Amino acid sequence: MARTKKIPLKNGWRWVNHGMLQFRQQPVLWLAMAFVYLAMAILLSQIPFVGWLILVLFTPLSMLGALAMAQTQDSTGLPANAVPAPPAAREFRPWLLYLRDLLTRAALRLFNGFKDEEKLLPIMVISVLLLGGVIGINILAQLLKVGGAALPAMLSGSVGPTVWITALIGLVVVLGLEALLLMAFLYTVPLILFRQEHPLPSIELSFSGALNNLGAFALFASVFAVIGEAMRILFLLFSFPFDYLVSFLVGLAVLPVFIISLHASYQDLYGRAK
Repeated sequence: MARTKKIPLKNGWRWVNHGMLQFRQQPVLWLAMAFVYLAMAILLSQIPFVGWLILVLFTPLSMLGALAMAQTQDSTGLPANAVPAPPAAREFRPWLLYLRDLLTRAALRLFNGFKDEEKLLPIMVISVLLLGGVIGINILAQLLKVGGAALPAMLSGSVGPTVWITALIGLVVVLGLEALLLMAFLYTVPLILFRQEHPLPSIELSFSGALNNLGAFALFASVFAVIGEAMRILFLLFSFPFDYLVSFLVGLAVLPVFIISLHASYQDLYGRAK
């Protein structure tokens, strides 16, 4: 079983910086993979109620392919033919064929983990457990009236101090549970992928790794948490279709950096994959 190392706080930003540097080395393929995932996420979001449940189940499975690519890029480097060469001609059809080839390669890399039956079952277990945690927190948030119209009402002053206090306590509780869930599941996929850990031990190791290096982990996670909250606010500010467009464009750049940064943090905490 893998053991975590003690990492200084500054490494949290170093992971994010590494993600940005590696992303700039292979932007086309990473953008294409993010495009495939976000397009699928938007399509699933149009399915009432069950769409987001399917996305939660699918996300750990898609991380198998994305993390494997981050590992390849970080160790041996991606081959020169990882992405198709753009056409020299300016006609529409060659570029259409180029985009089709690029997105096909990106989808194959993203869904590459589905071919590994040995790791597929443990990841599916993780997906189901994660979904249970997400549903539980969402139910609690609804009971505590956290989210939705609660925060705008508080900011507009249309509710009294008693509601403020209750809502703030509920918000702290929900955010605390979300942080614990993140700590417990964030490193489960790389631990299963690179260390062949079983689902329950991977959850324990993920939580202990984050807890033992809380400073670096909090710095790393807060960067993407702030970006995620900014995306949520922008989504609420814009009307359709600009809400989806803005979220889509920001996500194209943020998702690859997050995956590469996650891989870098995993290597720092648990050692380089063999």
